[in-house]
Amino acid sequence: MAKLKRTAISRSTVGRLKADGDTVFWDSELQGFGVRVYASGRKVYVVQTRAGGPHPRRVTVGRVGVITPEEARRRAAQIISRIKAGEEPVPEPEAVTLAKGPTVGELVETYLKEVVEVRLKPKSAQTYRCSIDNHILPAFGRKPALSIDHAAVSAFHHSLRETPRMANQAVEVLFRIYRAAEERETIPEGSNPCRQIAMNRPRRHERFLTDEEFQRLGRVLDEAEEKGGARMYAALAVRLLLLTGCRKNEIVNLHWDHVDLEAGEMRLPDTKTGGFFFSRPARSSRFLSRPCAA
Repeated sequence: MAKLKRTAISRSTVGRLKADGDTVFWDSELQGFGVRVYASGRKVYVVQTRAGGPHPRRVTVGRVGVITPEEARRRAAQIISRIKAGEEPVPEPEAVTLAKGPTVGELVETYLKEVVEVRLKPKSAQTYRCSIDNHILPAFGRKPALSIDHAAVSAFHHSLRETPRMANQAVEVLFRIYRAAEERETIPEGSNPCRQIAMNRPRRHERFLTDEEFQRLGRVLDEAEEKGGARMYAALAVRLLLLTGCRKNEIVNLHWDHVDLEAGEMRLPDTKTGGFFFSRPARSSRFLSRPCAA
């Protein structure tokens, strides 16, 4: 027997609902409308009314994630009205709803053509394709997009636990695929099953050099420049990285027409965030060799 609880059913509250066993959370606005939460994590909208008979009649309205709470509430009100009028509730069978629409593989195909190939830079596109080809398509490619629920995505994320960063990345890409499909109205709004997935905590790798380490690095760079050759240019590149905060590729691919020596600025036309990046070093490039400059 499901335990009865009262709450306002909305997108945020539905996402937070959890239960150890079969539980129904009833809406505080529309009497008889609720969300049934199974121990497995599966959730469905239900409606229950005593109209038309001595015993309460419960009807499944639709699956959470397939239809929005607003749509479910609207359907629930219609079902209650039909039952009170002595008619069959005639809800749309969930199996039929899930069978409609594209597969995940079809969503992926459209996303690759309209987003990855058009909007993303080559390196980002390669990252997305890696997640799609190695993880998303093998797991979900042939399944109807509307049949994938929150529990399925959680299990998918957990299956990649040995590579926490890749697990987060795969779910993020899948989230973007579903969001793009919602924006195109290929699938109903609210169908994205990737919302509120508990992501793995990123491992922190950031560490700042100490004063002593800065001085040692400066001495090594001085030695590399004195020896000349390729080491000299590598040393200069490292100094620019330290002085400007640029990314490695932005320094390695730097051209003279990106540099304004008189203004003391570098103007990078194709940064990761787009547009121009301006940098004005505040100190001499020789500061690393002086103990007081760290």
